[in-house]
Amino acid sequence: MISLVIFTCEGREHLLSQTINSFRKHFSYNWTKVILAVDGQVNPQLINEIKPDVILQHPQRSGYVNSISTTLKTINTPYFFWLEDDWTFHSSVALETLAAQLENHQDWAEIMLSKTGPLTQEEKINPLMGNFFNSIYGFSANPCLCNTKQLQDGFFALELAPKGGQLGQDGFENFLTKKFSDENIKTVVLDPVDQFSISHEGYLETTPRKWHMTNSLEGAKTQEHLMTIPVPPFWRRVTMVFKLIGTFFKLFVVQLYNNKIYEFCFRVVASAQSTLKNKD
Repeated sequence: MISLVIFTCEGREHLLSQTINSFRKHFSYNWTKVILAVDGQVNPQLINEIKPDVILQHPQRSGYVNSISTTLKTINTPYFFWLEDDWTFHSSVALETLAAQLENHQDWAEIMLSKTGPLTQEEKINPLMGNFFNSIYGFSANPCLCNTKQLQDGFFALELAPKGGQLGQDGFENFLTKKFSDENIKTVVLDPVDQFSISHEGYLETTPRKWHMTNSLEGAKTQEHLMTIPVPPFWRRVTMVFKLIGTFFKLFVVQLYNNKIYEFCFRVVASAQSTLKNKD
């Protein structure tokens, strides 16, 4: 009934390894198929550890949207679990129960897990049933169980639609949110009620937003870096110099005896090397 689809890209092996280890601790489902979608080059040893049934790999980076589009065409189970490479799982979820809900509600495109923990009152303004709510944020690629046909139809429409590279408007999640809303298809979030079921570990190594824009499907990637925060004035950049000096001095010292800080420093260095290498 359910396939596991894992998305990753080059330079994120340490995140993927942590995600898979965390995921396996809480999910022992007998997947119909495990599909690993790789954008770029990754360490083959990690692929051997995952042991996917299918590997879909672009030897050169072609973007997340391309990777999703290619992968969706290969899924032949009615449902699949969408797993990116930078999450930690803190509890298990009964996938059979979620699949039964998707089976009973064909107008549900996904049931996503909440990365913010128990939903706020604002996030629960659109109740559906039990602990299921229509998400106020629209479609999200956070860990989720998806209705395969709804996602395949959505990306088929995306491939035929006009493309763009404007942040907040032309991302694939923006497109699917609008399409599903227009068609009264629901993007559902599961309220964990009293716990944090997942946490996002990839903020530090977030991939450039240009890879998430719909125009990347046509190879017309936005050349300008798309900032997710307002572009800072020069005086803020100067202030950042002093903040970096102070922060890195503390890290220099603490990483000598603290494993958590050492691991964080490792991620800082790896992310900096990757970013500087691909700064254009």
